[in-house]
Amino acid sequence: MIYYFDKNVIQGISNSNEFKGWLLSRRWFGDKSALSNLAFDVSLQYFEIIAERIFLTIIEVETPNYSKTYFLPLIYYGKIEAILDSSEKTHSNIVNLTENTFSKKLALTIENEQKVITLNLLEAEFCLFFWKKLLFDANISEKFPSLDLKLTLYNKQFEDEVNMRKVQNLIEAGLYPDRYEFSINQLGKGNTTNVLFSLNVSNKRAPEQKPISYVLKSYKDYSTSLEPSTLFVLVMNNFPNSPKIYGTIKVRDKETIGIIESVPNIGNLGDIFWTELNNMIDTEFKGIDSDYSKFNEKSNISQLIKEKCVETIEVSSEIGKFINNLHKSLILPSQIEYNLETVDSSTYLKIYTEKLNLMITELLSHMTDQPERAFFNLPKISSILIDIKDIIERFRSEFEEQKITIQPVHQDLHMEQILYNKVDNQYNFYFIDFEGDPQLSLEEKKGKFPIEKDLASFLRAFSYIKFNTLLRFIEKNIIRKDKYEVPEEILYNLYFRRAARPLKKILDILLNVLNIWESKLIGKILKNLKADYILITYFYIERALHELNYEILFRPNMIIIPILGLKEIIDKR
Repeated sequence: MIYYFDKNVIQGISNSNEFKGWLLSRRWFGDKSALSNLAFDVSLQYFEIIAERIFLTIIEVETPNYSKTYFLPLIYYGKIEAILDSSEKTHSNIVNLTENTFSKKLALTIENEQKVITLNLLEAEFCLFFWKKLLFDANISEKFPSLDLKLTLYNKQFEDEVNMRKVQNLIEAGLYPDRYEFSINQLGKGNTTNVLFSLNVSNKRAPEQKPISYVLKSYKDYSTSLEPSTLFVLVMNNFPNSPKIYGTIKVRDKETIGIIESVPNIGNLGDIFWTELNNMIDTEFKGIDSDYSKFNEKSNISQLIKEKCVETIEVSSEIGKFINNLHKSLILPSQIEYNLETVDSSTYLKIYTEKLNLMITELLSHMTDQPERAFFNLPKISSILIDIKDIIERFRSEFEEQKITIQPVHQDLHMEQILYNKVDNQYNFYFIDFEGDPQLSLEEKKGKFPIEKDLASFLRAFSYIKFNTLLRFIEKNIIRKDKYEVPEEILYNLYFRRAARPLKKILDILLNVLNIWESKLIGKILKNLKADYILITYFYIERALHELNYEILFRPNMIIIPILGLKEIIDKR
């Protein structure tokens, strides 16, 4: 049946409003706000039927002034059970896949007879059937050259027996798939730009052995990816705190699939900070009318944090050393893309200042184009962006070093990009997702930066945790049920409208507690790092501006968080 759905049929379907709407609902599909009117064209840049039910496609999304390309393998089904392995036939999984299916009725001529059928399409990565065919079916892998596909397994880069065995296991499973059992689990709770799965491979002939797990990563943005080469550099430098890259699949010489080490972890670093902080607030601040005057003393706040945020303090004292080692391991002098450079600070900061000022100008222009009733059109919001321009110029004039060292960095280092494990009371951290700053073009991603770019990105996470904790407390304890109120408005009033400030003094006390919490942890992290305060602030501002742009496009109610981050910088000056 699948062969009746040739490229022309799928091309026609791709430009239907139903399919465009389905694309907009995908987590990985970018520029949702700009494309929400569906006034864009979709073209198939690559289309191959690689197995029964599987379309391997690359689509290009275009408007007169815009173009972006995505890797989009699709799987067709009549009844969903037909594409699922026995391990996948759970009620929750079937419901999830059905809800994420694109469906359209088509009239096709089949064997000289007109028939109306329902075409059901699903992102192929969500089905084990796709991975088994792509990775472990010799009949398909033999056709790879003719399909402009290339599978590379890095079995020669590993000197240790453990990782060598993991690569060999993949090779053997590809040669003798009947001897192995496979299962997949989605990672990241579906909240990742790229699609991530854990693949478990078990040897039927050795049931006593534990399955070997791998992370399968589908790079949805079809462009040259930095991650495989960066992970390879980390392997060459024997860096133990990032996953190894075992293999890739390229379509037309661009990585579309990464086969990566599955590292042991309990969760991401942000879970520790968020959980302990909110437990502390919930247990200590139960009644909004209670007497909290003891927290007017900084020593009492410090003692509270010490008692309630034990794990948070411990990991904050440790993570700086790991970040420092990461930066050292991203340097490979023999490769020009990964070596150290020094640049003239005056020229570098002049160019960066111009870049930040342009971002601010574009943000102000975009914000004034929105309806006047929009929250971010308030004069006090615009004035913050204008003041930030002055702060940036002041920082530039205060920087005294004549040279700045630049190098390859992570570029998007936030807490969810750091996994952690704990064995015998010892923490271990793993840095993941080396794809560069998602706000940058490919050429910019290939560039080098001061290490302060990573530190600023990491420290911005504290602002989000702090203000989200405050918003959570306001919603639970301050919001009046008999009036239409939103936590973000109350938080805005707390900072900007003295006359409309909440009467409950607890918010002032709570904010002071959160500020001391943030300051204490930042101090512990930076203690183990040689970093320049001015450069950190430069990149901190850049990160907050990117966040503001993102929130305006996707979550307008949340722009208060990056706005307050910028306001705090102004207030400190």
